[in-house]
Amino acid sequence: MPGTYTITVSGAFSAAHRLPDHPGPCAFMHGHNFEVAVALTATALVRGMVADFLDVRAALDAAFARLDHACLNDIPELSPPTAEVLAAWIFGQLRERLDDGRVRVARVTVTESAGLAATYAEDA
Repeated sequence: MPGTYTITVSGAFSAAHRLPDHPGPCAFMHGHNFEVAVALTATALVRGMVADFLDVRAALDAAFARLDHACLNDIPELSPPTAEVLAAWIFGQLRERLDDGRVRVARVTVTESAGLAATYAEDA
């Protein structure tokens, strides 16, 4: 069985949201400095790499362009705008740009606040 290589690239953006159905203070508008980590896997390397870190960073920045300094409630695909929904949406954005048959987006983790994170992954 061949081994699997994994790389992780992280980035951050700032955004506001509210969770209208939340029974606590998250029902009110508030903001976070979201941190995002994406893991990519491959069983074979090209030029000694799973993927070029700069290409992964560019794909992550492209996803952030719609999110940074936005109200996440204004983005229909992010309803409700929880960390879990956000992780799945970013996963989809990155999969479109980075999955190529050799490289696969394995998981995306969104950290909303220190110690509070949600991860989205799909079975291979």
